[in-house]
Amino acid sequence: MSTLTASSLALLLNQLDSDPMAAASKYEDLRIKIVHLLHWRGCSESHSDDLADVALDRIAARLGAGEIIENINAYAAGVARFVWLEHSRKNRLDAVGDDLPETPVAPDTEYLDDDDSRTRCLRRCVATKLDDAETNLIVGYYDTDAGEKTKEARKRLADSLGLTMNALKVKACRLRIRLERCIDECVARVTEHASANTTKQEVI
Repeated sequence: MSTLTASSLALLLNQLDSDPMAAASKYEDLRIKIVHLLHWRGCSESHSDDLADVALDRIAARLGAGEIIENINAYAAGVARFVWLEHSRKNRLDAVGDDLPETPVAPDTEYLDDDDSRTRCLRRCVATKLDDAETNLIVGYYDTDAGEKTKEARKRLADSLGLTMNALKVKACRLRIRLERCIDECVARVTEHASANTTKQEVI
């Protein structure tokens, strides 16, 4: 699960440069450096982009936790190294055991039809908190067609919107954070209302 929040992302961007446009450019430059470092350490191209995002999210989270970072480039290199070691260790552990391939299982999509409170809140928040362009962006970013590589789908989305991959990621992250906050508040209200009704019925 990502530890990135709007405030921690803002801290990371400000650490890179006080000017928002320059900060976004330096963020992308730093991400490219991390990708190259991961390649140099032996990481495949298919994983390096995702691991670079993990590394940047962790750096932002540590800034959000109050950690002081003097040299962001050196710090990023260290975080990227640990992320790569964790990934390599997990792959080695996953490789131990049955060599036979597992039978492919169709993805579970029943939750899409589950009309629980969180799903209703998601629909409500999308309808009330996002405009059409924002809805198309967030859906396009996370709703990748089956069998299609996420990186390729997001690259096409970025191109269609005239954005860099980094700018698309930042926009999608901010929209996701806004939606998650709205959903949490909505679910809390629904739960509180349900609890109040239950208490009222018990009294009656």
